[in-house]
Amino acid sequence: MGFNALNRGVRSPGWLAKRITPLYLIAPVVLLAAAVLGFYSYRYAAQLANKSEQSLVESYHLLGEQAIDRIDNAIIDSDRAMFDLVDLDHLEDFRRSWSYILRVSPAVEAAAILDENRKILPGGYVSKKKAPDAQAFRGVLEKKILPDLPLEGLKLDLHKHLHREYDGRDYLISYIKEERNGNTYYIVLKVSLEYVLTRLFPDILGPLSAQVLSCVRDAQGRVVYGAPVGQPGRYLFEQPFPTTLYLWRLQMAPTPAASLNMTERRRRRSETLLITLTLGVIVAGMGFIFYASEKDRRANQLKSDFISNVSHELKTPLSLIRMFGELLALGKLKSPEKATEYAEIITRESERLSRLIDNVLDFARMERGRSAYEFSTGQLGAVVERALDVYRHRVEREGLTLTTKIDTGLPPTEIDENAMTLVLLNLLENAVKYGVSVKDGKPSGELSVYLTRVGSSLRLVVGDQGPGIPKDEQKRIFDRFYRARDARTTHLRGSGIGLSLVKHIAEAHGGRVTVESAPGEGAAFIVDIPIVGASREVV
Repeated sequence: MGFNALNRGVRSPGWLAKRITPLYLIAPVVLLAAAVLGFYSYRYAAQLANKSEQSLVESYHLLGEQAIDRIDNAIIDSDRAMFDLVDLDHLEDFRRSWSYILRVSPAVEAAAILDENRKILPGGYVSKKKAPDAQAFRGVLEKKILPDLPLEGLKLDLHKHLHREYDGRDYLISYIKEERNGNTYYIVLKVSLEYVLTRLFPDILGPLSAQVLSCVRDAQGRVVYGAPVGQPGRYLFEQPFPTTLYLWRLQMAPTPAASLNMTERRRRRSETLLITLTLGVIVAGMGFIFYASEKDRRANQLKSDFISNVSHELKTPLSLIRMFGELLALGKLKSPEKATEYAEIITRESERLSRLIDNVLDFARMERGRSAYEFSTGQLGAVVERALDVYRHRVEREGLTLTTKIDTGLPPTEIDENAMTLVLLNLLENAVKYGVSVKDGKPSGELSVYLTRVGSSLRLVVGDQGPGIPKDEQKRIFDRFYRARDARTTHLRGSGIGLSLVKHIAEAHGGRVTVESAPGEGAAFIVDIPIVGASREVV
């Protein structure tokens, strides 16, 4: 007891080295390398995608700038053509040549020639609108527009534009200052926004509709041409007209802009998911390797403990058999009672050795998958009674009380009698080993064996009044080589295969084994074997 406690409390210096294998040192390096690789892979892929997207954005921005330049230049060229056709030396011919001027410069709706005092010269106002509309615009021109034109400081031949809203309507005015024969004149043009919207925009923006969505918005954000382009995000091109329609702005976006944004989001999600999945697989793989390594280490440790325990279990009865056999052979007996005692010890240890060897051999066959069971129709009650007759003297020798109850009239079922005998003997051996308590210097305790029918199964129960089994260990005690913590800290020896054999045999019969226990309240092992009438194939 003291030696075991010392071993549990003070571990050898090599214990840590045994647990820290090279895998524990390599794993962080592998994980770090995987994380760095994933990070740089994602960043490189993102950079490539951003460059591709930036190139696409720049190409559409260039297309938008070219469209704005063409619209501005078209309006300016139309205005310049009009200015060039106005003959200030023969103003009397201005009205007569108006129809010709309109054909050359269709964007102009009305024109006015002013003197240096900003007064419209006689015959110096023409419009292609009918009289009421023409007079209405002349009134707006004289009362509101001309006062806003910066004509005083205007340089000669400098062509400028005014884009402003009057009375809820947009006006585009083009004006220039010229001199003839020492006289100063101003030519003011009204550019037809109807022509711009119905002819100029469609001619320039229409051919681009296969590549881009486009619209023109006014200062209030209202769409004056085209359809809204939606929310294309970074693919949106938006820029005002710099020279002419400077209150308006052109918006353009690639036709598949929405799908491009969605594709970008999907790409980022897929890349993130792929890298995360890759890292997850690596982490899971490393975790599995750790788990397998730890499981293998534990299995090796359990096998080592098993070999040590079995060696001790074999050595003890063999030593006793040899010692008392030599005493009998040499005739060193004080009385016939001693000879009988020695013979009983040899018999007992032989039985113990035989059970241990049977367990080891059965376990070895089970490990190799070659454990065969010979099923036949039989009475489980008779098997239990024979096994109890064999084991009863061991129970009595240990100073225990055995209580049995086997129901009568139990139906026969398909069983392997030798295997079921092994099940009961292993459970009884376990109960005797851990169910003994010492009172007044004498061993005592009670074992109980019950066999009854529960539904469509026969239930075998082996109970003891031992220290019980903690809840967290009740499943593990059926694992190969496993021994409960309390058993490992006492002088009691064991191989750790008895209960695993019980489980294997029960499951081979189509049944199961469970345990009901609580610390300090003993344990009851329950084996349920289904009642079947047909012959069972060999497992």
